[in-house]
Amino acid sequence: MNKFFLSSFFIFFLFSKAYSLVVGNPSDPGLFENGVFTKNKKVASFRASYLYDNIYKVEYTNNLQLQAKTNVKMKVLASILTLNFYNRLDLYGILGKANYEFLDIGDALLLTDDNFAWGAGLKLLLYKGKNIDFSFDGKYFSTKQHPSFFLIEKLVYTFEGSNTHHLEEIEGSLALSYKTNLLIPYVGATFVYTLNTDEFPHSRIVPDPLVKILSRGEDLVEYETGDLKPKMNFGAVIGISIINKRKNATINIETRVIDQNAFAFIGTLRF
Repeated sequence: MNKFFLSSFFIFFLFSKAYSLVVGNPSDPGLFENGVFTKNKKVASFRASYLYDNIYKVEYTNNLQLQAKTNVKMKVLASILTLNFYNRLDLYGILGKANYEFLDIGDALLLTDDNFAWGAGLKLLLYKGKNIDFSFDGKYFSTKQHPSFFLIEKLVYTFEGSNTHHLEEIEGSLALSYKTNLLIPYVGATFVYTLNTDEFPHSRIVPDPLVKILSRGEDLVEYETGDLKPKMNFGAVIGISIINKRKNATINIETRVIDQNAFAFIGTLRF
């Protein structure tokens, strides 16, 4: 990789924006050769990662009011547990917590506390070369959020009765990486799978109930919404991994663009 390409990559990376749940480095299934307690390649191996994912803007549309737009922010803190086979296939689970806030019609603002989040996915090396790797990543992610208050014109209103927002996403990506001894940059395309039926409300935020009553003292406000689905289904991912000399640990920084704005940090150890 020449100096011009490296310089261009870092300039693009530092000034780009980002979004979707984290994609990760496409080289990951075949990248780790040793473990913290073991050496040499094995038929199967285990890795553990810490994930911080800050999705600071993604635009949704409201099914009841198609012209209404909602800007959503979400933070995810999670562990990713990965089982690797033959340095080709990663099967992983995501366990952690998430919270989000969104700016809805006009100036109404909804926030949630941290709630349980989980997901599962796979990463498959489609091509493994001396320096270039190409892979597919697919995952499902879900969290149920329970907002307790709503801000309208900077006044706090509380929800009467139960209120749940079920967020779920089915995501996929294709990414290409370039391996060096220390740095492994990568780029790729992401997509979110969405269905427009009640039976399969994937890649949406589904509120329950649809009609809510908000209260502030004796003032009552009726608030109605529908499923919120992403306005954009395709995006891009840019990232870079730093790998240690023993090839059993990485630090990864990732940004995602076009369909959302996000920034992610991942630290990984192979055991």
